[in-house]
Amino acid sequence: MSDHREIETKYEVDEAATVPDLAAVEGVLRTSTDRVFHLAATYYDTAALDLARHRITLRRRVGGKDDGWTLKLPDGADRREVTVPLFPDDATDPADSAALTSDGVPGTLARRVLVYTRLRPLLPVAIIENDRYTTYAWGADDELLGELADDHVHTVSLLDGGVEKSWREWEFEIPDTTAGHAAAVAVDRTLRAAGARAALSASKLARAIDSAPEPPAPTLPDRPAKASAGRLLVVALARFRDRLAAHDPLVRERADDAVHQMRVATRQLRSVLTEYSAFFTGPAPAALSAELRSLASVLGGVRDAEVLAARFTALAGASPDAAPAAALLATAQRERERTSWARVDAYLGSDRYFTLLDAVDAAISDPPLAKRAERPATSSLAPLVHKRIRAFGRDAAVLLAAAGTNDDDVHAIRKQAKRLRYAAGVAEPVSGKMIRHQVAALAAVQQQLGEFQDAMIARDAVAAIDLGSVDSATAFALGRLDGAEERRATDARAALPNLLARLS
Repeated sequence: MSDHREIETKYEVDEAATVPDLAAVEGVLRTSTDRVFHLAATYYDTAALDLARHRITLRRRVGGKDDGWTLKLPDGADRREVTVPLFPDDATDPADSAALTSDGVPGTLARRVLVYTRLRPLLPVAIIENDRYTTYAWGADDELLGELADDHVHTVSLLDGGVEKSWREWEFEIPDTTAGHAAAVAVDRTLRAAGARAALSASKLARAIDSAPEPPAPTLPDRPAKASAGRLLVVALARFRDRLAAHDPLVRERADDAVHQMRVATRQLRSVLTEYSAFFTGPAPAALSAELRSLASVLGGVRDAEVLAARFTALAGASPDAAPAAALLATAQRERERTSWARVDAYLGSDRYFTLLDAVDAAISDPPLAKRAERPATSSLAPLVHKRIRAFGRDAAVLLAAAGTNDDDVHAIRKQAKRLRYAAGVAEPVSGKMIRHQVAALAAVQQQLGEFQDAMIARDAVAAIDLGSVDSATAFALGRLDGAEERRATDARAALPNLLARLS
């Protein structure tokens, strides 16, 4: 499987248009051409066109230099292209030849879009044939500046009531280099002078089946201070939803830090629903918040094991005396991580997860806002979160000073600090310096409480080892490790009062 960023500009062009000589373009020293390719592709989507609505295309194509399966995903103004060979024997990496799904699509690509398709079957929606004439533009030192594709397209929509279409278009694709971007500007002027116009559709598929992307996510007005509380909250939900969706395929691929980032997005969504619950109405927000909490818990099993495994592995390498005990702990956490991944995979493949995603979408498209959400965010959200942060600082300081405060109480303080930090970030666009100061102070509190929590779960990991199964030297080392983590937790807790005082 390969993955690269596709940077191209598409143009409408008349059938009679003449392809200009790119050798005359500034910076282009020579051009070359390729043989004409007849490309035949079948495009897949759900019956509801879930992929097309998100500017995603999935195709199986033959006839060119890059026969195979291609998935194109939005990447800002450009797109990211993921390719898989047509047949397993073509794959150099066993992961590329993942078994075809019941829809006939490679599993490795189907998993990438599950967050959008949500187990709905992928079906052929269009056949697109294309005679492609390609011109390559070369610069100094034979550097490729870009390639111009002159495409003569014929399509057949396989949707109910679909029709056949034919047209011609140009595409200029560049490498992500300084010279490539400069060439794109110069070639654009030349192509427009030859009669090219900006493309009306985002892709050949969109034109073939007359699909349109879903409306863009809600955004803040140019002057955020004029936004209502409800608009600010819905914009935040959309932003966090998109962050969760972006990390869903990365979690499925076991990408570094993906579980942590998806868990953060889950908590950010929940912070909007819980800390600003008074701005919503009905039972749906509370039910959605509860399910988001479950997802965060499932992801947390992997995350905690990842952190501890890395911590103990580093300790084993840095301290020869503690190495056997640290290695034993690291092995236990890697096993815990493995079993936790099974829970994550089961959850992310369940109807329960896809129902959760549907509920998040519904909260954005048709938000259950209360009447007070119509008030200006400047005079409603910002003062509310400012007041809650100050109250949290005072209450947490009192709780820490109380004689009966235990580790669970400190953990509860950590969770509340995290929710308030995310909630304060939502109000930050319409708040002043005070909120920004409080966000920074909450970040410091959260970091210190993170040190405390890491130490506590490390102690739990030590306590889980059966001392009767290890030799006396390892048992002694485990005791020393537990003592070190206890001191770490004590020091982290002792630093909290001064940090909490900055919240007032």
